[in-house]
Amino acid sequence: MLWTHNDEGAELFAVDTRGGVLGRFRLDAAAGDPEDLAIAACQTGWCLYLSDTGDNQERRADGDARILGVREPDGLAEEGSLRADVFPLRLPDGPRDFEAIFVLPGERVFFITKGRNHAVTVYRYPGELRPELVTLEEVQRLTDGAQPLVDQVTGASASLDGSLVAVRTYRALRFYGTAGNQLRARSDGLVNLRPLEEIQGEGVAVEAGGDVWLTSEGGPLGGPASLTGLTCRV
Repeated sequence: MLWTHNDEGAELFAVDTRGGVLGRFRLDAAAGDPEDLAIAACQTGWCLYLSDTGDNQERRADGDARILGVREPDGLAEEGSLRADVFPLRLPDGPRDFEAIFVLPGERVFFITKGRNHAVTVYRYPGELRPELVTLEEVQRLTDGAQPLVDQVTGASASLDGSLVAVRTYRALRFYGTAGNQLRARSDGLVNLRPLEEIQGEGVAVEAGGDVWLTSEGGPLGGPASLTGLTCRV
């Protein structure tokens, strides 16, 4: 079972590995521009973290970007509703478009900026998730400056054990190991995604053994959304 979401609205979808919808869940909180989704162990079992951080114009006000956190449903249903915890946040250096979230064991939450007008940068959420406005902390920069459109970051994922992090752009997938709060690029960890001919590659989920699931957004650029499974030797 995989979890995904639309590009707008506060809804989560449980799907099988062939893309069939198993359950549809509405959150009781609004979302302005949801961009990525993570799952990790939390105090109540397993939690889903919806990153409502999209900001193409890079002008969202402090606290308008946020995480919507929900406990993963125990069972599946065609329709359902979930209570969401809201965690408002801001970046220390002003608004950025950041679409990628990943969570390491211990509920350590990280974000990666897209690289639209600035360097691709990793930020971390300091301490425990909490309802007040929190300023993220810069961890590292993955590029020296802004990136062309095809190399802008659209999604990230950490394996459940935290040993592997995958970061995707529109045309490539890169694997990293972790050392504390730092990402360490693997020398053999770059995968060319262009042969997949995705319409608009946006999402990624990775397992410790290297199995990867990719989603591509449908819509304005034409063509249907897609789900692709890969097995990578990592």
